[in-house]
Amino acid sequence: MSNFELSKGDLYKLFTDQERYDNSSGGVYQVFNVRKADASGAKKKPLIMITDGVYHMKSLLRGSAATKFQLQRGDIIRVTAGEANYFPQRNKYALAIDDFELVETGVELVNRASKFLDAYFNEHPNERLIVPSSNIENTTTDATSANNATEQNPSQQQQQQQQQRKQSNFPSSHSQKSKPIFAIEQLSPYQNIWTIKARVSYKGEIKKWHNQRGDGSLFNVNFLDTSGEIRATAFNENAEKFSEILQEGKVYYVSKARLQPAKPQFTNLTHPYELNLDRDTVIEECFDEDNVPKTHFNFIKLDAIPNQENNTNVDVLGVIQTVNPHFELTSRAGKRFDRRDISIVDESGFEISVGLWNQQAIDFNLPEGSVVAIKGVRVSDFGGKSLSMGFNSTLVPNPEIPEAYSLKGWYDSTGRNGNFTSLKQEAGSNNISSANQEKFISQRITITRAQAENLGKSEKGDYFSVKAAISFLKVDNFAYPACSNENCNKKVIEQPDGTWRCEKCETNNEAPQWRYMLTISVMDETNQLWLTLFNDQAEQLLDIDANKLIALKENDPEEFTKITQSIQMNQYDFRIRAREDSYNDQTRIRYTVANLHKLNYKGEADYLATRLSNALLA
Repeated sequence: MSNFELSKGDLYKLFTDQERYDNSSGGVYQVFNVRKADASGAKKKPLIMITDGVYHMKSLLRGSAATKFQLQRGDIIRVTAGEANYFPQRNKYALAIDDFELVETGVELVNRASKFLDAYFNEHPNERLIVPSSNIENTTTDATSANNATEQNPSQQQQQQQQQRKQSNFPSSHSQKSKPIFAIEQLSPYQNIWTIKARVSYKGEIKKWHNQRGDGSLFNVNFLDTSGEIRATAFNENAEKFSEILQEGKVYYVSKARLQPAKPQFTNLTHPYELNLDRDTVIEECFDEDNVPKTHFNFIKLDAIPNQENNTNVDVLGVIQTVNPHFELTSRAGKRFDRRDISIVDESGFEISVGLWNQQAIDFNLPEGSVVAIKGVRVSDFGGKSLSMGFNSTLVPNPEIPEAYSLKGWYDSTGRNGNFTSLKQEAGSNNISSANQEKFISQRITITRAQAENLGKSEKGDYFSVKAAISFLKVDNFAYPACSNENCNKKVIEQPDGTWRCEKCETNNEAPQWRYMLTISVMDETNQLWLTLFNDQAEQLLDIDANKLIALKENDPEEFTKITQSIQMNQYDFRIRAREDSYNDQTRIRYTVANLHKLNYKGEADYLATRLSNALLA
């Protein structure tokens, strides 16, 4: 039985009831969302989103609340010391929490569709109290404007707030310039009237499709302002229209677009919603580019990429070390692609391959030694870690940002002649340099140690390496039928007519593309562990694709058994990702193989000999 009951409607009451506003402590709320850690290592203010089950709003943790421990989404807290704050210059609301009690953890969100309080008061400005402005630091508020507002007397503030309400209720119909501008992060479906001032940070090509419902086309862009980015999509005739209007790098006023939940499989942005540009959408070019950033990156260093999950999108900054020739390849479906691989390096001492596709692969002409910033590039872990440009990825050559100048200075002075650890080489021990081989072996731990240290209980999971032998392989349900359409891989369902239905693509295909989801047991000298291998890793282990192995199981059981037993009791180096998983109301740690390779026995012997020599000399 739960130990909590949310203070439903209390966040609304904080700003409509004077007594509640003056004493803002005591409420029981759920953590609706948490700000992601900055991958660049820069410190950010501890900002979270809280909900009372009806409304949600921003909350700044300060004082002892900021130093207690990191809250997670779903946590239930009771605010023991807090202060409600209003920022009239930007019409923003926040609850500053100075101290709290943790009531319960690991709770499902009570109401995912709760209303954003800022949006509600923007639509109902006459319901809230007339309160003094606040001085607390807020990452989405212009601190200077907020501080200036506190110097006005109450009557001046009231006049200013009344004027803001008038502007919200009666915007000029002649131009969007006179309308109140919303920050992108404020946008939600609960707002009917809004205008954003944003730059087109990415513009895609018009894509055509054909299915059972007919032909169609789509076009998408990303809009950027100081608060964040949001994806926008237009279909069919609107795709043609807005593709002509919107130009990458220019700033526009945008209003009357429909807001809908974002589709994570099609975007690398974190905004929970996206815009649908339809015939009612109004877009007007803005020639005042003040306070509109040209781009926004959350860079991670290359040495952090081994800890990134497969198929996640990251932003990286690097110097081009090698530009390889353009070549052609053919997919399993028979489709031909243009491809070019480049490698980049940074100060962390790592080198990684970046795959360029199609026209970008053909036209690429940057020289080695150039700095590139790449936004939304996909992480791949087949044959080691690498990066691949996707539809929504953006490559910016020689960006005019401080990080790029610093990186270029490092490369010209020392980096040009440096030795780098290649992340691509981790897949095959035969290609690993002796220095890297020693590093990989020295980082291994035992299975017992991984379990004793509770690896996997952190928010993003943990990675570790073990040397272990395969003791058992599950031959039942080792693969699933996936959609054969390019870049889909969703599970399909066989239909009465013998075709296979993909609900995501809304198509029926003659046959599925079988993909591995293989379970094995491994053991070392200390303990045993169950591991899951997805398609790329299982194919690397068995040296046969899932379609062929399924066929052998049905048509040649003897050869099937020979293949599956050939790997048993063989030792491998496993790079393992551990992460907590909930199933049937039980929490357990799930272990998946991020990478593996056969043992290099010469490298193993050299490592042991070096360790022994060092021990004798000590």
